[in-house]
Amino acid sequence: MRNGLLKAIARRTFFRDGAVRTIRFGPLKGACFRCGPITGLAPFYSGAERDHQCTTMSLLRRGDRVIDVGANWGLHTLLFSKLAGPQGRVLAIEPLDAARRELEWHVQANACSNVTIVPLALSDRETTARFAATDSACTGHLVSEGDAAAEDIANSKVVSVIQTTTLDQLLAREGFPSVRLVKLDVEGAESRVLQGATRTLRELRPCFIIELHAPEQDVAVARILNQARYALERIAGPPIRQLDRGWPDPNGVWGTILAKPG
Repeated sequence: MRNGLLKAIARRTFFRDGAVRTIRFGPLKGACFRCGPITGLAPFYSGAERDHQCTTMSLLRRGDRVIDVGANWGLHTLLFSKLAGPQGRVLAIEPLDAARRELEWHVQANACSNVTIVPLALSDRETTARFAATDSACTGHLVSEGDAAAEDIANSKVVSVIQTTTLDQLLAREGFPSVRLVKLDVEGAESRVLQGATRTLRELRPCFIIELHAPEQDVAVARILNQARYALERIAGPPIRQLDRGWPDPNGVWGTILAKPG
């Protein structure tokens, strides 16, 4: 109750929509962010992303190439850009219009010249697909084949048609000879993105940080990565002991995972 009241007061005063503030804590200290319904208040203090950021800092070096799939307004994109430096490259992939506008603003405001923004969704094929923006201002997901249109519309603000591509095709078009890290946060389409990354998994062998969102995806993602000879660990939480189980099994695959090539 007290925290909710304090946040409400902060949003009406210091963090009102449109205000530009400086990140005060964490690895992005000194970067600027624009307050609003998509960014929220968390950037000011790095929010709940500190474990994610620490893992990223342990992996990336100057000159690395990074793919941010589901970049949203750019919290992770900004850190990838900083760590990769001028000689590195970051592809920030965000199909949701509202989130991508915030991403564009933050990339420009923080002079992230090594970032290229891609207005597509990644999937298992290059085609058009329905994309549902949820009630949240900052999230959306690909609509799976067979989903009822009425259900999509009832649970979403907007159902639109977008262009999809695969990770393999995107990297070929961008001329990426190597990739150090791929971050996936795609609200339930994780396995579809990995199915479109067979060459990437086989030849480029990047690390993956994956936000898992559904039990069936937990198991599907683990199966694909295990077959590609990747070792899986959870970024925060108990160790992964069962690759054939997902949430809520405490020993299964769930949460935010790091996959490293074996």
